[in-house]
Amino acid sequence: MADAVIASPRIELQEYGAPVVCEVADLDLHALAEANKRWGRALGLRGDPIQVEDIGDGLVRLRAEAVTGVVRVGDTDIEIAPKFLSTADGSWQTVLWRILTVVEGGHVDDTLTTAHELASLSMPDLLAEMFLASYGKGAARGLPRGYLTEQATGTALRGSLDISRLGDWVARPWELPYVADHLTDDTPLARLLHWAAACLAATVKAPGRARAVREIAAGLAHVGRQPPHLLDAQRITLGIQHQGLEAARVVGLLLLEGAGVHHASGDHALSGFLWNSDVIYENYVYWLCQRAASRRGERVNKGAIRFGEVIAGEGSKLETTPDVVFRDVQGRAVAVTDSKYKRLGTRPKAPDTYQVLTAGHVLGCQRVSLTYPVAADRAPTVWRLSSALGGSDIELAALPLNLMSLALQAGHQSLINTISDWLASDMFSETTVHESGR
Repeated sequence: MADAVIASPRIELQEYGAPVVCEVADLDLHALAEANKRWGRALGLRGDPIQVEDIGDGLVRLRAEAVTGVVRVGDTDIEIAPKFLSTADGSWQTVLWRILTVVEGGHVDDTLTTAHELASLSMPDLLAEMFLASYGKGAARGLPRGYLTEQATGTALRGSLDISRLGDWVARPWELPYVADHLTDDTPLARLLHWAAACLAATVKAPGRARAVREIAAGLAHVGRQPPHLLDAQRITLGIQHQGLEAARVVGLLLLEGAGVHHASGDHALSGFLWNSDVIYENYVYWLCQRAASRRGERVNKGAIRFGEVIAGEGSKLETTPDVVFRDVQGRAVAVTDSKYKRLGTRPKAPDTYQVLTAGHVLGCQRVSLTYPVAADRAPTVWRLSSALGGSDIELAALPLNLMSLALQAGHQSLINTISDWLASDMFSETTVHESGR
């Protein structure tokens, strides 16, 4: 595919896809370098998420690796679609949004129920819609208030005497130094919501939605404009009467994590929010497996499995950690799956096969699988593996999950059905099995 010159202010990339050529004049390369450094560190990446190559004549070539989402660089939005989603019809944001509503806490807004409604919204607008619905529901009785400790002086003692300022009292005996708590609306949550509303107002595309979040920001003008420190924001908890604000709190955290170095100075231009695609896919597969297992009265878990006894030399037990282990009501392992954020060819990669087969052998599971993201319907491929040592046969399935089905309203359910059908299928069915080695 030939490189295409893309005009500012929006650049569309696909993770691990063909590079896109941009004019240097349309892109703040210093801001992009800072964003790369920050996001690479935050997501634990080995390299820059957005690769930049200077090709001369005032042009640079951009390519995205290992991330998905939206990042603001100067006045330019860089949108990165996951490699496993099709960008042909523009619905990738809808699909990613449905995955994120699960992975980021399951705060699915009741007003965003159809693919038609979702497809017309940008990622900032989707977050704004989630924020508005949550705030309208959770703040109906007012925001939670908290106590603020302050040092003050006065002719009457309030709270307790501040012994750290006894020297001041000796010098001015008519003024009592004291420490007192007073009830305030200026809480970390209120400051987070105030700042998040201001951020969203500056980035959403729909005028009505921008006006709605500006009204929330104006209604919180009596609290501090600066958001709490990220660590303080992550410690915010909500009481039972304010649980409706949980989705708004999550949106505030997402924005704060991606705010960059400029938010403290009052710059409300959202600098973006990126996710590690591999982690997003793995967490989503785990969520699907939880629901599929629940249908059968089973449960799932993930944890390191230690096996093997050292019979000679020095060493410790071997270890493997499958992504999902299905267990029955007695706690016995009945199936194992590993999520692979890779393209599925005619057969899985050897290291992936060895990993899941080891887990099945150690746990005593005859049914194991590898799940792959795909952008079109594809039937599972199943292999039967016999043991030359006289052990039981193992069924290995390459299980494709068509994530583009999430563009439909029943998309989640369709993918859960795919995993449920694999769990319920007859072992070594003649219609699906391919003898290994053929």
